[in-house]
Amino acid sequence: MSSLRRRAVAVAAVIAAASFALAGCSTQQNETNGSGVSDTNTQTFTPADGKPTATLSVASGSENKEVAAAIQKAADQSKVAITMHYMGSLEIMNALKKGGENFDAVWPASSMWISMGDTKHIVKDATSTSTTPIVFGIAKSKAVELGWADANGTTKPVKTTDIIDAVKSGKLKFSMTSATQSNSGASAYLAFMTALRGGEGPLTDADLANQTLKDQVKTLLTGVDRSSGSSDWLKDMVVANPDRFDSMVNYESLVIQANKTLEKNGHDPLLAVYPADGIAISDSPLGYVDRGQNLKSAFDSFAKALAAKDSKLEFERAGRRTGLGGVLAYASDSKVKESFRADWGINTDGSALKTIALPAASVINSALNVYQTALRKPSWTVWVVDYSGSMYGEGKDGVVKGLNAALDPAQAKASYIEPGDDDVNILIPFESEAHSPIKANGQNTGKLLNEAQSTEASGGTDIYLGLESALEQLPDESEAAKYTTAIVLMTDGRSETGSRSRFESDYKNDNLDLPIFSIMFGDADPSQLKELATLSNAKVFDGRSGDLASVFRQVKGFN
Repeated sequence: MSSLRRRAVAVAAVIAAASFALAGCSTQQNETNGSGVSDTNTQTFTPADGKPTATLSVASGSENKEVAAAIQKAADQSKVAITMHYMGSLEIMNALKKGGENFDAVWPASSMWISMGDTKHIVKDATSTSTTPIVFGIAKSKAVELGWADANGTTKPVKTTDIIDAVKSGKLKFSMTSATQSNSGASAYLAFMTALRGGEGPLTDADLANQTLKDQVKTLLTGVDRSSGSSDWLKDMVVANPDRFDSMVNYESLVIQANKTLEKNGHDPLLAVYPADGIAISDSPLGYVDRGQNLKSAFDSFAKALAAKDSKLEFERAGRRTGLGGVLAYASDSKVKESFRADWGINTDGSALKTIALPAASVINSALNVYQTALRKPSWTVWVVDYSGSMYGEGKDGVVKGLNAALDPAQAKASYIEPGDDDVNILIPFESEAHSPIKANGQNTGKLLNEAQSTEASGGTDIYLGLESALEQLPDESEAAKYTTAIVLMTDGRSETGSRSRFESDYKNDNLDLPIFSIMFGDADPSQLKELATLSNAKVFDGRSGDLASVFRQVKGFN
C-alpha cells in the first residue's frame, strides 16, 4: 500500500444543486462550487407580462447576480428582456477586443475594462449604474483582535502599511480574487500600489519599475491564502466556511450580502475595513455595444429604467450606492438601513472613501503583467489528467490544448496567467493507475507539455489513485506557506471507486486544507466531482461544451 493510500482525503456529501428563483427570471446552471451554492453563468429576465419588445444580450460581471431585483424591475418597466452572461472582467475585455462578439451591451464592474478592451470604439453611452468600494471584510472577532475595530463594530482608520504589518506578523491572512482575472482583485491591487507609492495622481510606468514599491506590494500579497477568479464565488466560499475563511478583499456590497447570510446562520459578521490611504471604487458601467444590430432604442429604454427610482432602490437594498459621491440616495428606506449597518463597519459618509485615480490603460496592462509574473504569491498546482482509453482523439487533444493555454508562457501571457519564476506545476497523467509525475519550475514548462502530448490514452479511470499521487507532490510543511496550492483534476469518465474509501478516511485524518478543482467533460460523473469540491472548498468547471482552453484559463484564475 502506497504512503498516499495511508493518508489521503475525506470526501463530504454531494452538493445539492440549489436553483435560483426569481419572478420573471430564468437561470441556467453550468458550474457548481463546493459550498452547495449553484453558480449560473446565464440568466434571463423577461418583463412581467411576458411580452418583450426586444431582447438584449449582456456581458456582465458576476457580482451583478446580487442585483437581480433591480434588473427585473428595469425589464418590467422597459418591456425589454435581458439575458445576462456572467463572466470575468478579462473575458469582457477580450470580447470587446474581438468586436463585441454577440453581445448587445457590456456591464463590467469597472470602466477600466471598457477602456482597455474597447479598441474598436464600439461601446456607446456607457454610464455608471451604481458604485461600491473594494474593502477588507474581516470577521468581527479578528478585526477587534487586530485593534482595527471596537466591540460595537466601529472600525478605526487602517493604512495599507498597517495591513502589511499584520501580514508580516502572521496575524492576518485573507482571500482575494486574482488581479488579472477579476475586477475586485485588480482594483484592490492598484489601490494597494497607489497608496504605498503616496502622493497624488495615478500610477505610472516609473512606479512599476520602483523595486522598493514592488517589494512592499509583494509582501502584502503573501497574506493571500486563497485565490479566486470570481468575486461572487469568493463571497459564497467565505459564507459557506466562516470558521476557515475570516478575511477577504471584496466589494462592500458583497460583504453586506455575506453578512446577511452569516448572521442568519448564527455566525460572526464581517466588518468592512476601508483602507484610509487609498481605496478603489467599482462604478459598474452599462454600455451599448454597437455592432450594427439596431437595438439601441431597446438599450436606451432598459438603461433609463435601470436609472429610475424603482431599480435604484433595489440597488441600494442589495448594498450598492447610487447617490453622487458614493452616498446613499435612499438612506431612509428600512431595507437600505438593513444593508448599510454601522455595526458591520459600514461607513455611508462619502468622505470616508479616499478614491485612487485609475492609471492609463497601458499602465494598467503593464501593472497586471507585473502582478502575474513578479508580485503575486507563487502558485503550486498539481494537474491530475485523465488519460483513460475514452480520452483517445478529441478528448486528449482538448486537454493538451488547454494545458498549453494555461502553461505555455507565450499563450498564457495573452490571458495574464503566464507562469511566474517561482511557480511550480506538476502533471500527473492517470488511468487505472497514476503515472510518474512531471515537474516544471517557473516558465520551464516545455518538458511537461511535451509529456502531455506524447502520453498515450488507454486503460480505465480511477481518479482517486491520481489524487493520491497528487498529494505526494505537495510542498512540504516548511514551504507550504509560500504558495497558493491547488489540485486541478480533469476527467471525462466515471471513476472506479475501489480506492475511494481509503482516500476519504485518510485525507480527513490529515486535515488538509487543499482545494481540488475539477474540470468535467465527456461522461464524467458530476456527483463524484461535487463531493471533492464540497470537501475542499473548491469548484467544478463544466467543460462539456465550448472551448476547453477557455475553461483551463478560468481554472488558472483560481490559483
